[in-house]
Amino acid sequence: MRRLLVILAAVGAAGGLPAADPAKPGGLPVAADADAWKQLPRKTPPLPMWARTLVGPLPKTTAAMLELDRLHRDGNPLGAVLAAKLRWAAADAIGCEYARKSAEFDLKRAKVPPPDVEAFVAGTDKPTDDERRLLKLARKLTTAAYKITDAEFAAVLADLGPEKTMAVVHTVAYCNFHYRILLALGAEVEANGPLPPPDVAFDTDPKGKTPAPPRVEWAALKDKPQPTVPEKFAWPGDGGTLDVTASVEAQKERTSRIPFPEKWRLDRLTGDARRMADAILWNTYSAAYQPELTNAWFVCLRAFQAEAKLDRVAGNSLFWVVTRSNECFY
Repeated sequence: MRRLLVILAAVGAAGGLPAADPAKPGGLPVAADADAWKQLPRKTPPLPMWARTLVGPLPKTTAAMLELDRLHRDGNPLGAVLAAKLRWAAADAIGCEYARKSAEFDLKRAKVPPPDVEAFVAGTDKPTDDERRLLKLARKLTTAAYKITDAEFAAVLADLGPEKTMAVVHTVAYCNFHYRILLALGAEVEANGPLPPPDVAFDTDPKGKTPAPPRVEWAALKDKPQPTVPEKFAWPGDGGTLDVTASVEAQKERTSRIPFPEKWRLDRLTGDARRMADAILWNTYSAAYQPELTNAWFVCLRAFQAEAKLDRVAGNSLFWVVTRSNECFY
């Protein structure tokens, strides 16, 4: 052992690393992190097409999205198989081929035999009643969430309990967020087939060292020529402010479809997570039952807010259009 230490010390000195520090155990040189990584070359796993498209304008957001994607694919509390089936159902409902192939790939990664994967995709398999209800819910939540009935949700809740039911909601919500981005980008499956999520820890701190490119100030766009809209779009049954107010009041009278979380669930939340859970009711349920999935989503959201610097009025206007289009009272 002593001979090995002498050899290592000599190699370190010859390689230009810091001189031996007698105060250190064994008197061996200690390299700075940057120098150490130069001596430890790493393989960089391939990144999906969508990440390579977004990383230029939104590097931190892309990092957070990769982390979120990995969590849903490799750390989903529903398990790899059920999560992949839900993701496939949502992808099929929304017509996203990239996501369909990714979900099929993950089923095979989860050791589901290829004939069983083919049967699931073709719809010739024989799912259990609870799985059939889940897949139906995933499709309905994707295409017409406002049509989900209390009874449909209650059946899933009875099958899975509140924790896993909240995981189902998060999983399908993530699919609807991510797959619409894939469709907007025109993402195509990678040349060698779908990729697993890269097993790399990314820096997702919005205040980190990777800056987003400079952006044109929103105020500078005011005087730019604007596209003309041939006609005003109107939603069916849009009664204006009074109609919205009446709908909100009616919504307040509804009871939650999921039990209010126990005190111990809320007590384990700290910092921003607890403050948000105390202030926003939907986050009370979400963070209490699925704190990891909830936090990963908000890391992504905060990174985008910091990088995009979206004008508040423009952002809220887009939010209103999307929620109104989805018939979402929120």
